[in-house]
Amino acid sequence: MNRILLLKRRHFAYIVLLVIMSVGLIFWAKAAHVQSEPIRIAVEFITHLCAKNYQAALKLIAKNGYTVKTAQELAANSDARYAHCGPIKLIGTFPFQSNGNRLRRWFSGRAVEMEVVTIEFWTNCLFGVTLHHGGRDQWKIFSFGCHAG
Repeated sequence: MNRILLLKRRHFAYIVLLVIMSVGLIFWAKAAHVQSEPIRIAVEFITHLCAKNYQAALKLIAKNGYTVKTAQELAANSDARYAHCGPIKLIGTFPFQSNGNRLRRWFSGRAVEMEVVTIEFWTNCLFGVTLHHGGRDQWKIFSFGCHAG
């Protein structure tokens, strides 16, 4: 009788532990994934723009027909538009991606990283930076600029 009671208590403890772990997994899966690498690159880019270090900022930009091609072109555009740099405050990243979404992509054999991520900052204006994922954790800035909220 005593042994049966001990087994029941042990099974009850395992069930409680399983329930707690399941609830924790659900909360983790629904939580937003923090896009740390694109955020780091975007902050570095804005910091270079504010410091007028256009050569370093240009290295973070994708080389395509939609963005500036030279440091002088970046300087001309940036001096006119972004001369009012202030403290950088992260507003958010778009589109939303949960940890569960990343896990589902990984299980299905698809790329885990989103192809395009837009990061919004407040630097005395709403400043958006759109980055494209080029594989192997290479993010390049595709577009950027102040815009209306």
